[in-house]
Amino acid sequence: MDKQELKELIKQKTPLEFCRRYLFDQNVYLFDQKSENSAKGNYHDFKCEIGNALNTSPNNVAIIGSGKFGFSMNPSKKELLKEFNHGSDLDVVIVCPEKFEEIWTNLRKLYYTNQTNVKEIHAGDVFSKYLVVNHKMDYRSTYMRDTIGLLQELKKTINGMFRIKRVVNYRIYSNWSDVEDYHEHGISVLQGLLNGPRGDKI
Repeated sequence: MDKQELKELIKQKTPLEFCRRYLFDQNVYLFDQKSENSAKGNYHDFKCEIGNALNTSPNNVAIIGSGKFGFSMNPSKKELLKEFNHGSDLDVVIVCPEKFEEIWTNLRKLYYTNQTNVKEIHAGDVFSKYLVVNHKMDYRSTYMRDTIGLLQELKKTINGMFRIKRVVNYRIYSNWSDVEDYHEHGISVLQGLLNGPRGDKI
């Protein structure tokens, strides 16, 4: 799918329809295209590797963003539908209720025991019902440090197995409804921009 085709799909479909029909299907640019930026192996094995590491179904794992379509879906970027390149991050959604609850519980415990900066760092994420573990942060929690270690090892594993030599960002959600809500809103904002003057330049 080229940029113009993607642009027209976003403009024509409702945001929720676009998410369900295209954003969460099994066609992924990173694995489908053949270039120096492509991954080796297949998408299902990639999802299984992450699912096994976090004890969740591979059906609960999805690549989104520029790695999914070959173009960024972030409406806040200066360049709309910016092309995926060697410097692009890989964004991965993981639905894992148990892990979400465990991390959230531990973050609250840290806040209540005087590591108050966790609220500032994670409040926005929690409001949108997802969690991102910050590997650069010094969490005063054995569980959080172990979780960072698990995710860092997972990154190394998929970098080696699938030749993905780029930053991998994991967003952990409690359920798919929250995933849909978040991305439906993002597509709605992007749709509005593509229907305006900035979209006319693409």
